Amino acid sequence: MDALRGVGRRLSSVNSRTIKLGALAVLVDYALAILWPYIAATLVRDAAITAWTNLATAPIHGRVMARLPMLGSQVGPDGILLELINEQMDPGLVPRAEATVEAARARTRAAKLYLEGVQEIDRDRRDLMKLYAVHYRAQLDAEIVQREARMTALKLKATLAAQVAERMRNITDSGYRSRDYRDDGAIRLAEAEADLTAERMSLDQVKRRRAASDEGVFILADGTSPIWAYDQRQDAKTEIKKARLALEQADAAEDEAELDLEATRQNYKVQSRAGVRAPPGSTIRSLIIGEGSFASPGGPVAKWINCTEIMVDAPVSDAALPLIPVGSKAEVIIEGENRWRTATVTSIRGAAETITVADLAAVAKGRGQGDGQVLLMLNAQRNEFASCPVGQAAYVHFPSAGIVAVLLARLGIRW
Repeated sequence: MDALRGVGRRLSSVNSRTIKLGALAVLVDYALAILWPYIAATLVRDAAITAWTNLATAPIHGRVMARLPMLGSQVGPDGILLELINEQMDPGLVPRAEATVEAARARTRAAKLYLEGVQEIDRDRRDLMKLYAVHYRAQLDAEIVQREARMTALKLKATLAAQVAERMRNITDSGYRSRDYRDDGAIRLAEAEADLTAERMSLDQVKRRRAASDEGVFILADGTSPIWAYDQRQDAKTEIKKARLALEQADAAEDEAELDLEATRQNYKVQSRAGVRAPPGSTIRSLIIGEGSFASPGGPVAKWINCTEIMVDAPVSDAALPLIPVGSKAEVIIEGENRWRTATVTSIRGAAETITVADLAAVAKGRGQGDGQVLLMLNAQRNEFASCPVGQAAYVHFPSAGIVAVLLARLGIRW
């Protein structure tokens, strides 16, 4: 019985040890299954140094005339990747625009000469009018002198007529003559006074005409204006206004033609020959167009990357993505180097929407089904590398998503 009990205890001990070893083996297998992607990533370095892929398009319709640049070469300081020449541009556009400008200038010169001719005619007319005005004023001055002298004579005549009339009235009143003799004297006095009044009015009228002539208003004795003063004056003014308007229109047409010429020159310069541009110092990744081929405006020509902004594409299990916040730091080691570099997480994508080679120059080679994507900006300068490191393998260590943290996350344990 004791022997049987000893055998039973030994069997029980063996079964317990086996169960524990089996449980431990299962746990180790589970841990290896979970952690194998990270172990493999460390050994394989499944991340990739990458950069955003940018597309260079054709600015004009043209043909590639010069030799194409080498793949991997850098764009020069002028930013021109290659040049296109539009052989279909009409070479006569600029000469025709220049001829239009010359024609507009000729019309302007003609309008200016016409205005100068009309103004010269008007000046001659004005000069002639000034001569007429001088003679006209001289005539009025002479007439004023003449009428003032006549006024003096008429005043004397009126005075004498009054004296004669007074004597004739006295003689008549004395009875030596009849009343008819007295009336004849009164009539003579009235006629003298009437002549004096008429002459005074005529003198005042001449003086008013003379004063008006100083203000440029010329009036004849009958109230009309002399022909030389206003003849063709309105027509001259109208013709000058028309000539000025024609000159203004010609000037405007000339300015418009010059603007059209400048626009035509600029358009011909831009459309006949143009460079496909990329940022200076960027690296040519691929060429979409061949030498001597044609490109349409907006058509793809080449792809380029900016090696001054180096990124890292790292495959990460979807279970670990919540452990890696955007903006957190990570450590990166590039294949062939023995130093760790720092990087900053800029974007996180789930396995269902990873960014592919359509946007990135290189993607991680170790991404499997169910792996998400973490994009990081590498804290490094271009001059730290002998050549652009895009496409090289790398390993990324996320401090917030270590082996223990991932294992606990898989098990649903928070700590």
